Amino acid sequence: MSHEPSVLSAFLGLVFVIGLVFLTGWILKKFGSPTAGLPGGLKKKRLSVIEFRRIDPKNTLMLVACDAKEYLIATGETVVLLDSFPIKADPQPTEQASDHD
Repeated sequence: MSHEPSVLSAFLGLVFVIGLVFLTGWILKKFGSPTAGLPGGLKKKRLSVIEFRRIDPKNTLMLVACDAKEYLIATGETVVLLDSFPIKADPQPTEQASDHD
């Protein structure tokens, strides 16, 4: 008895393969890709969003840090880089002068 491929078995095989692709994508999105970053290991993240503020329903303002700079970016119908400036270290507390009589 020979088994001949049918349209139904081909369709079920296609559905199975597409399901595996979506399952793999979901797993990588949920748990993260172990190979993200440099080949052979994970690299330090260079980009971080410091603050995110909605101006109105279409426009937002973002303060983003990358390497040693911060960028103020306005997004909406267009993206505009408003300014970039070096990241300042935390200011050290200033000592108040004492009164000497």
